[in-house]
Order: sequence, then structure tokens, then C-alpha cells
Amino acid sequence: MSSRLLVPLVWMTLAGCQCQCTNKVDLTRDGGRAGGAGGGPVGDGGMGGSGGSSAGGQGGNAGGGTTDAGDGTNTVGIGPGSFTLDGGSGGLGSGVNINPMGHIILGVGSLDFGFMWVANNNQGWVSKYDTRTGRELGRYWATIPKDCANSPAGPPCAGGAFQPALTAGPGRHNPSRTAIDRFGNVWVANRATGQQGSVTKIANDQIDCVDRNGNGSIQTSRDLNNDGTISMTPADGEMIIPTNYSDPNQYDECVLFSTPVGGTGSDVAERAIAVSAGIEGSAGDVWVGNYRERRLYKLSTLTGQEIPVNAGGQTFIQLPADFGVYGAIVDSRQRLWAVHIGQARFALIDTQLGTLVQEVRAPGNLNCGAYALGIDGKDRVWVPGWGAGARACRYDHATGTWAAFDFTAARSQTGTPFAMGRGIAVDVQGTVYMSGYGGSTGQLIRFDAETGAIRPYGANAFIDYSDAQSGGAIGVGLDNDGQPWVNNNSGNMVRIDNATGAVLKSSQQAAGLYTYSDFTGYQLRNFTAPRGTYRRDFTGCDDETEWRSLSWDATTPANTTLTVVVKVANTIAELSLPTAARYGPFTTSPIDLMAQGVVKRKYLRVEFTLASADRVTTPVLRQFQVTSFCGVMIQ
Repeated sequence: MSSRLLVPLVWMTLAGCQCQCTNKVDLTRDGGRAGGAGGGPVGDGGMGGSGGSSAGGQGGNAGGGTTDAGDGTNTVGIGPGSFTLDGGSGGLGSGVNINPMGHIILGVGSLDFGFMWVANNNQGWVSKYDTRTGRELGRYWATIPKDCANSPAGPPCAGGAFQPALTAGPGRHNPSRTAIDRFGNVWVANRATGQQGSVTKIANDQIDCVDRNGNGSIQTSRDLNNDGTISMTPADGEMIIPTNYSDPNQYDECVLFSTPVGGTGSDVAERAIAVSAGIEGSAGDVWVGNYRERRLYKLSTLTGQEIPVNAGGQTFIQLPADFGVYGAIVDSRQRLWAVHIGQARFALIDTQLGTLVQEVRAPGNLNCGAYALGIDGKDRVWVPGWGAGARACRYDHATGTWAAFDFTAARSQTGTPFAMGRGIAVDVQGTVYMSGYGGSTGQLIRFDAETGAIRPYGANAFIDYSDAQSGGAIGVGLDNDGQPWVNNNSGNMVRIDNATGAVLKSSQQAAGLYTYSDFTGYQLRNFTAPRGTYRRDFTGCDDETEWRSLSWDATTPANTTLTVVVKVANTIAELSLPTAARYGPFTTSPIDLMAQGVVKRKYLRVEFTLASADRVTTPVLRQFQVTSFCGVMIQ
């Protein structure tokens, strides 16, 4: 006769992940009050602003410990008012915050990225900056030899290792566009003139870096002397500089991999990169545009390898024969907009079906140029007047209408006229920011997205910050507080204070900064994917742990949704792989996990997705719990 020895389930441990901060909104609805930049309170009905209070959310394990019913059934979870976002027992979030009652809501999370990633096309590196101070925090080579055996998710490159042509050193792969995924990692598109074009993934959080050389620590770039810039002197140790550029073990261990995209040739290759929302709980989908081939590719966020763009297995989307894709952006309906250089001419892509929907061109009489791309809260696409002067154009696909705005009469605080538009971005308040480029010129203008009316800085229509170190304005990015940053080809970053017009300049690096994509992730967080996630990983007794039920207490006001998925695996690492058993999404509590076919595994991940259609109202997650059973058989 056999009997069962009951083994109580120990308090669950939290697996490593990273946090991403998104959806900064300061409007209100349904009785909620948004948290301001100073950390004001957040009500249950409103989305949290930057610095929103997390009071009441520091309860640690309170209400979340293990209980044993005495029959082998155990209950774990997070009790009312006990959520945290500090990487402890309360879990981690992406694009969520904690209100004063200790509940999970949408908003800028307590672990705030606050970073911008800008490529130096001339030098071949990518810099990570702090958006609060403008200090350079890290500097990374934009390509790395693909070492399949040491890549983060195992050997993903079936075609063999990718070895960039590094005979002239790593500084000639021409990194340009950068895009931030939903977990805060950066993807770099390398134009690689005359070489193999590629895309590189760099981890934002050190927990996601890979100890390739096996010495038990992470070798990565740091500002060791805290002077706000990264030294290139090897002895200083602030940038990881290999002595053998063909050995991936000598590279920065936060540079995860480089993936070849397209073929080689004499013209530039990867000139567009953007991230769409992807499935629940994912880092999003990475889309790359190849200028020479006129193609769009889709990459796995885990391995960087090309994956099918649609259910038919097609590996790329072919654009028209004369369409040189130069930039890309994704709207809230998951439509990708690719732009042709110098012309307000778009290719509209359905990222969910993986098909080219149509091509759109601005009327010739509008005199619209094009370079960068922006998206606003109404899914209208914006282009600066590159090739057309001090202008910007807007396309509204819902109505099929175009609008053009001219700023030739505007004058700066120094009396200069606005140069040619080059970078562009739109904030959640409907303000458009456009950089002005004139060779050595550094300028920024802002205007109303509806009327085109200039929103001046005091008595000045725009700010001209040009000097010997600051010029050649390229792209515009918005930080978590909605403050605009411009990267300058001269080698520095500039922030214009929205309230005062004051200019903050970063330290200087070698000339060649050249990024005008969504290098802060603001457009992804606020327009492409206005949602957030909260996740918690639990550890059972062994591989035979039965995960029996999941229940939660939440409210979902109009225009909001809350869904949950669960994953099970026998290792923590496997929880992040596509091969992990995944169930859901579920929308109604409670869930009988056994009835849903959840298999026995040692580890369980619970991930809630909060979404807001109006970007104002938020769902509220108050608590949740999981029941399980584990034990071993003895004779």
C-alpha cells in the first residue's frame, strides 16, 4: 500500500526580470487623480504620472505568504495593499505603478528607466544617457561577432555564427536607428555601408546581460569616475574594448548579439527599425527596414533571428520597386508606417497579418519633405520638412486628409530663422516638437498638433542653441516627463526645458551622433502600446507541482481591460522562452487551472496586462492568489 507524504509549499521566490516605465498621462477620469511629476497621489480611476506615490505598496510579504490548508493545498499570492515593484516578493512591473492603497495601476512605474539610446554613426558605438541629467552612462560597440553557443537563449543561429567584417575595427558599421522594446532593451540598426547590414540587441538591465567569459561577474560599460562621459582609454575601464575583435568573449556582456539582415552591397542597408506591441507579456515585435532591398523583416526579440512575417511563412514584406525605406513607426492599431526618404510617401503595413496594405503619397502642392517619422494620439503620422524647408506635414489615415504647416516666418531668441525640419516627435498633450537642421545649426520648435500654431518659449518662437559644440540637429526624443531631447551630429545631447526654454547640454563625445527613431521609447509606450504588465514568478516543490487555481480582485472601468496569462516550466529560464507552456489570456476570476489543462511544473509565472483605450482611465489590480498542491509518493 502506498501513501502520500505531504510536503508544504515554501514561500515563492521571484525570478529575475526587468521593469519598464510607460504611459505617463496627467489627465483624469472616473474620479481618479493622476500623479504629478512631484509624486502626487494616484486615485483608483486615474493613470499614474511620473513619480506617482507608491505609499502603501511597501508591505513586502504582508498578505502574500504561504498558507497550508493541512491537506497539501497551499495558497500564495499578493494580498491587498502589498504590491511592490522593487524586485522583491511583491513582483516586477512594466508600465505600471502603485497607488496609495498599494494597488497596481497603469502609469510610470516606480522603477523608471529614464534612458535614451543614441548611435554614433561615425564611430560605431551606441551611448546610453540618463534623461534626468544628460549624463552618459554607458558606451557600447554596435556590433558583436555572433557566438551561438553563448547567446542568451541558447544557440539560435542555425545558419552558423555571424562574423561581421571587423578588419578595420568595430567603428565602421554605421549604427543609426535605435528602438526600445517593451522590456527596455535597445535594438540598433546598423547601416554598414559596403558591409553586412545587421541589427544588435543591447540589454538595458544588467540582470539580462550574459556572463560570456564565465568569470562570475558582468563586464559592461560604466561611468566609473562619475564625470558624465565614458572614457575611451582602455586603462580607465569605462568602455569594454576588446584586444581581439573576433572574440565575442572580450565584448561588453550587455551587448547580447548581432543578427545579419539582408545582403551586402555598396549602399546602406538597415535604415528603419520599430517595435510593435506583440502578444501579451512579450517584449514586442521588432521590425527592420532594409533600404537597398526595399524589404521589411521581423525579428525574434529572444534570439534576434528573422521570423515569418505572417501565417503563410513569408520571411519579409516586399515594398514597391522605387520605395527606399528610410524610417518606420507603429501606431496604436499595430499598423507600421514606413517612409521613403525626402518624400511624404508611406507604405502602410498590417503587422498582425504581415501584409502591405497600401501606399500613400502627399499631394504635390503641399510641398512635404520627409526624414523622421512621428505618431500622435490620434494615430496621425507626422514628417518634418526635410527637403522642403521649415515645414511639417501630417497625414490622417482615418479621414484620408493631409495638412502642411509652414514656419518660415518664425524667429528664435537670437533672431535666426528656422532651418530645415529633420527630427519630429509628438507628446500626449498634442504638442509637436521638430528639430531644425542647417549643417551646423541646432534648433527646436514646438507647435500645436491640431492647428500648427507655434507654442513659443516666452517671446521667442523657438530655441536656437547652436554653438561650436552643439549643431547638426538630428532626431527628437521625449523623456518620461515629456521634455524634448535633440541629438546633434556635433557629438552631444540637448534638452530644452518646456517651462523655461532653458538649455541643458550633455558632455561632448566624438562627432557622429545620428539617431532620429524612437530612441527613448516614448512613442512606443504612449501611442503604439498604451498598456502595462505586472508579473510574478513562483517556485513549487518539484517538477510534479500541481497549479490548481488562480483568482484576483480587480476593477475595469469603461475603456479599460485586464487580462492574465500563466506559464509553467521546470526552470526559471524556460519561463521566458517561446517553448514554455502558456495558458490564457483569461479575463474572469477565478480560473480553474487544472481544467484549463495546466501541466505539472516546478515554476509558475502569472502576468497581468492592464490596458487603456483612452490613455486616461486605468484598471486596478488589488490582489491575487494561486492555489497549488505538491507532494511526493512513498511506498
